[in-house]
Amino acid sequence: MNPLRRRRTPRARSAAACAALLLACTATLAGCAKDPRVTDAGYHKPTKLRPGDTIAFVAPAAAVRMNHVAIAKQRLEERGYKVVFADDLGRRFGYLAGTDERRAEELQAALADPAVDAVFPVTGGFGVTRLLHRLDFDAFKDHPKVVIGFSDITALHLALHKKAKWVTFHSPNPQWGLGGDDGMQPDAEQYFWTFIENDLRQNEGVTAPVLVYAPLEAYPVRTVSPGDASGPLIGGNLTLIASTLGTPYEVDTKGKVLFLEDIDEAPYRIDRYFAQLRDAGKFDDCAAVVLGQFTDCEPEEGKESFTLDELFEQYFADLGKPVIANFPAGHVKTNLTLPLGVPARLDADADPPTLQLLESPTAPRASDPPHE
Repeated sequence: MNPLRRRRTPRARSAAACAALLLACTATLAGCAKDPRVTDAGYHKPTKLRPGDTIAFVAPAAAVRMNHVAIAKQRLEERGYKVVFADDLGRRFGYLAGTDERRAEELQAALADPAVDAVFPVTGGFGVTRLLHRLDFDAFKDHPKVVIGFSDITALHLALHKKAKWVTFHSPNPQWGLGGDDGMQPDAEQYFWTFIENDLRQNEGVTAPVLVYAPLEAYPVRTVSPGDASGPLIGGNLTLIASTLGTPYEVDTKGKVLFLEDIDEAPYRIDRYFAQLRDAGKFDDCAAVVLGQFTDCEPEEGKESFTLDELFEQYFADLGKPVIANFPAGHVKTNLTLPLGVPARLDADADPPTLQLLESPTAPRASDPPHE
């Protein structure tokens, strides 16, 4: 799963070729003078993490399980990180981790604190959409941090993309991954740390991918609609994406590779969400679609229903752009991290289909030597 071999620029060029290259760089300010802290699509990258950095645990959604928090904290400390969280992290308010005011206050403080390098929501569940309007994005938007999570945390990803233009990470979390009895599944763990601890940049001007997701035998990815397209990754949980339409945090799919997953939704509900996104123009606007894991979304036994595969065919087979299904990300142990806001390429014509990351999702540290 190492980054691909780099292609070197020839050392010797003709005078005409050098002049043309200089003109191109001057005209576009891309490649030769690219800011490593910003993606080509304008999303701001967080600085890569390293042992010694501070990670803040927050509970913006459902109530957390403190035994899992303790395990995750220990594992991160063994890796060399400092973990901080509020004394009342285990609080409860109905099915939520505290009142809207308290959860928003905690999240705001972590995102704005200059001493915090990464914000790890402990779990998803429910409730993030209730507090987004309470956040002051101007207070922290110029200082991106590593933000992880999945499920209900999709709402936070969407808000940070729209209001702060941050790269964030759809990934395992402290409760379901880092704090699990057996830790993260090995493939999920490898991608997680590869993305948030490493600078995956290549030489200036190189257009080959920095990483290609390796096919996994347990999750044979299949093509629903052929094609080859590129764009920033965006998306997450289907229910949250549909429920934020018409809000200030509505997903912008124009020219993007849209990722969707879900759990515990009957096919007729998946059908409804797909129709809502289609009618909102989200499928027409996007460059490609990656369908992840739809866990426990099969029809109820004995009840007449479409299958998930039938719904995928009905909505995406004739879309006229690349679409794949069964990508290993979502509510499963093999939940591969997807850096959202980072340019990616989906080649649904390949055998097997491939998803490639085209830029490093993190920025180098100020102390790093110049990139060669």
